[in-house]
Formats: sequence, C-alpha cells, structure tokens
Amino acid sequence: MKRYKFVNILFLALFLFFSIFSSSFSESDGIDLNLEVGGCNNNGICDVGEEDMFSCPADCTPPPDESSGSVGSLMNNFFIDLTVEVSYDSAIIKWKSNVPTMSNFKWGTSPDYKDGVLRNINFLLNHKVEINNLKDGTLYYFNIQAENYFRVTNSIENQVFRTLSLPDTAPPGNPTKVKASSDPVGITISWENPTDLDFDYIRVMRNTDRYYGSPFVGHLVYEGNGKYFTDINVLEGVKYFYSLFSRDRAGNYSSGSLINIIHNPRGIDNWGQELIDKEKIEPLTFLYNVVQGSSIYDFEIGDMFSLSGDDKIEIKTNYNSKIKNDDMWLEVRDKEMKIISQYFFARERDKDGFISVIIPSFEKGGKYNIAIYKYQNKEIKIMNQGIFQITKIGEKTEINYLWYIFWIIIILLFISLFLWLFVWIKRKRKERNEEYHETIVR
Repeated sequence: MKRYKFVNILFLALFLFFSIFSSSFSESDGIDLNLEVGGCNNNGICDVGEEDMFSCPADCTPPPDESSGSVGSLMNNFFIDLTVEVSYDSAIIKWKSNVPTMSNFKWGTSPDYKDGVLRNINFLLNHKVEINNLKDGTLYYFNIQAENYFRVTNSIENQVFRTLSLPDTAPPGNPTKVKASSDPVGITISWENPTDLDFDYIRVMRNTDRYYGSPFVGHLVYEGNGKYFTDINVLEGVKYFYSLFSRDRAGNYSSGSLINIIHNPRGIDNWGQELIDKEKIEPLTFLYNVVQGSSIYDFEIGDMFSLSGDDKIEIKTNYNSKIKNDDMWLEVRDKEMKIISQYFFARERDKDGFISVIIPSFEKGGKYNIAIYKYQNKEIKIMNQGIFQITKIGEKTEINYLWYIFWIIIILLFISLFLWLFVWIKRKRKERNEEYHETIVR
C-alpha cells in the first residue's frame, strides 16, 4: 500500500513540475512564437486561431501571385503609409510593413541613386530612415528594397521628394549698358536687363539734386521689364540723375546702376565724357579688396590689376558711415576716359561687415580706369582709384605699333654700330699689316 502511495506522489510532483515549466514559456516577453507541437495538421487549410504563417507555413503561406512572380497580397504589402518629412537639408522617410522586414534604402539627385545607401539588418514592422546634409530646394529620388524572414523581396522605385528652399535673399544683377540721350521729345534711357532666371522688372527713380542708391527715394518714372523708356516730363537745361534697379520675383532689388544727363534737345549729347574735378585722394582708412574667383587682392590707391574680362569682378570695402543716404558707387571708364558703367555698392553687409559691388564681364579687353565715389556734405568725394588691365579669352591683344617701331630702330642702330665696328677693326688690321711689310723690306 505504501508503495502505491509513493508512486502517486511521484506522478503528482512530475505533473506540477511540467505545468510550471510550460507556464514560464507562455509568459515570455520576446517574439510570440507558437511552441506547441502538433499545431500544424498539414491539411492545406489554415485553421484560424490554431495555425498561422509561423507555426504552419505549409498551410498558411499564401499562394504565389502569377502576375508578378512574387508572393500574394499579404506578402507584397511591405510598404504601408509611406510618408516623407522634409526640411532645408534633411528628410525623414517612414513606412510600415505587414510582416517584419529588413530594408535597403538608396537615394540621389537622379534615378541612379548614387548619393547614398542605408541598410537596416533588423526585421521591423515600423521603419524610419533619416538622411542629412542635403541641398536646399533640390529634387531627390529614392528606392526601398525589403526582405522578410522567408527571403521574399519587394521594392519600390523612383520615389521622389524635394527639400525646402531657403528664403531667396540674393539680389539680381544690375541693369547693364545703361545709356542716356536727349532730344526734343525728352530724355531716353536704355539698358540691358540682367540674365537672372527670377528677374521680374526694372524700376527707375529720378532725382534732380544727386544720385540715390535706394529704389524708393525720388520720383518713380518707370517700372517694367522693357529695355528703354523716354522721360517726357523734363525741362531744358536741367540735369537729371537716374538710378535703375533690377527686382526679382522674391522682391530683392539690385544695388543699382546710375546715369545723369542734362536735357539739351538742341545741342550735342556729351554724356559719359564729363570728368569730375580732380581732387586729391586722402589716405585710405578703410580696407578695399578686389575679388575674382578664388583670388583676393588688396586695393590701394593707384594699383593696377591684371584680370579676366570673362568673369565678374567684385570690389569690397568695410567702409562704414552713419550718415543717411551716404551712398557709394563705382565708376568704370575706358582708355579714352569715357564712362562705360556705374554701379552702387550694395546696401547690405556680409558676415565680415563688408559692402560690395559687382562688375559684370567686360565686352572687350584693354585698360579701364576704376574710381570709387561717395557723397560727403552733398559733394562728390573720390575714395579710391586704380586701373584694371582686362584680357578676354580668344581676343587678340591690342598691338602698339609705335612701340614695335621704336624697338626695330634700336635693333637696326645696334646692327649698324656692330658693322661699323667690324669694318673699322678690319681696316686697322690691314694698316698694321702694311706697316709690318714695309718694315721688313727696309
């Protein structure tokens, strides 16, 4: 009797042990795997609640989709709720998948996705990719390749997003080739519009006392995207100062071009040939730089610079004045001292505290006289001046024939002197030989 009692107790202990052991598996915090043996009856039917894709892939794996050669709709749905959040220089791409998948993310500025690759080797349901150091206002292409536990793959191609564009604060180029003429109808101003893609229109302001470097000071006489206009509201014998500003679609104005003329319909127009009275330039108390490409030169009074006429030239200065409308401008004259162009310095300063003016590319090479002016006590004051020796690619340099003639004459004189010296030496030698023979005869 005691023997049967011992056996019963042993069976009861084993039953309790396996019950507790089985319970510990069911309370696991990991991936919920079905560890029951015999959960798959292999009858070709996926019994809801008893079998699933993990415990019984033979019964629960969807049949192949013959049209695409991939797995059916359940397996194909790797990309759910795909969203893209963009900033000026980054993007966050999010999506979900109906089964855990790894992902391979490629992106680039063209459909070849050459800018970068990010690979996630973890099987996830919620996916997130963040890419940085992007260019603002740029269109990017991306694709995603996904793979599940069963090495079933799927991908999406030619997805796109555009980063945000930074606020446009860059001013357009100034009007160029500004000219003025006077006739009985009035004063005609002509110019060339800048080539900026976002160019909007030209604004022309007129004053009778001086130039002003603001598009809002003076009398507005023209606004449009034409290339000339005739100011008919002018008086004979009066000098008019015109400031021309380009405006882009973002509302930025250029630094401005300037020109003046006396309305003289009966006489000959002499604009561009008038010279400002010569004045001694005071020693520079501010820095001036000439910038072209990656080259920066200090600009002192009277300096000469050899520069390319095919690229723009920038002149910068840290000059600072607290006087209102204390405008500064640049004047370019050719070798005959006729004005080619005039541009105001920009009103805004860069991060180093400099204001600048841009000289567009030159049409012809040669020597150009550069002068910088400003108003001081309502009088024009020269601040700096120098010379630009401009060369153009493919343009023949100007030949100074007088210089060549001078050197030809010098060379001919040298040859003549050499020949005279040669003849003189030969004659002297002959005379000595004759004297030597006479001495021997005696």
